[in-house]
Amino acid sequence: MKKTSMLRKLLKKPGILIVPAAYDCLSARIIEAVGFKAFVMPPSMTDDAQFGLPPTGLATATEVVNCARYIANSVNIPFIMSGEDVYGGSLAAYRTTQEVIRSGAAGIFISDRKHLVLARAPHNLVEVLPRDEYLGKMGAVLEARDKEDKDFIIVARIDAAATLGDEEVIARSKACTELGVDVIFPHSIAPELNFGQKDKKHLEQFYKAMGAPDVMIWCLGPRGSTAKDCEDLGAKLWVPPDSVMSAVKKTLFDVYREVYETGSYTASPGISIMEDSNKSQGLDFWRELEKKYVP
Repeated sequence: MKKTSMLRKLLKKPGILIVPAAYDCLSARIIEAVGFKAFVMPPSMTDDAQFGLPPTGLATATEVVNCARYIANSVNIPFIMSGEDVYGGSLAAYRTTQEVIRSGAAGIFISDRKHLVLARAPHNLVEVLPRDEYLGKMGAVLEARDKEDKDFIIVARIDAAATLGDEEVIARSKACTELGVDVIFPHSIAPELNFGQKDKKHLEQFYKAMGAPDVMIWCLGPRGSTAKDCEDLGAKLWVPPDSVMSAVKKTLFDVYREVYETGSYTASPGISIMEDSNKSQGLDFWRELEKKYVP
């Protein structure tokens, strides 16, 4: 089965779909080995790990698509990658979508932000495209999808809440849904909220106004949330908090610092990683192939 069809089938199942974040082939293979059925490839982690760049839209379309291709070739499960602003206007959006589909990714999320350099700026500074311009871009994306692979998942990431208000987010989400977008990702609202009762009520009403649960909503957070919290609100996808890179960086700093300062390294007690590592690398497959074909 195509990975795009796999993802579409997963989204049709009842309950919320948990999609952790991967930034390279290794993290993607570990996600698969643990048992997850899908994941996302976000720019905040990929730009840092793959290109040595801050998450400010400096990576090129070619770099990101190539990264997606490597990851797609390393796993058997589908993933949704960030398309940022699809690297230009509507014509660029069409071409970028073609290349992303051909890379092997199963979906793409596309922001309505105007300047990617503000990706990590406070939400009240994020400038977004006029609604008609964003919808034109999404229309081009959908046309490219329909010609390449109709099962490919399109996600509208909408950052308009902080500057234009909730009503504009709702209007954009409804317009995107009418165009044929599969999932709505109301991004800029989540980081500002905590899961107190007032915020839960606000989000529940917000998601419902966007059409949940009939319209699939991607729940990013808020802080302290769980997959069950987001499912109760009517969301369909949940991405765990972006703590993976922090954990990876801390581990690497600890390892390298110990080696640098002591000239040795003491493995963490009770941890046997060889079996898990072999599984994540698909070593058993290559061993069996070697037995069959190597004298």
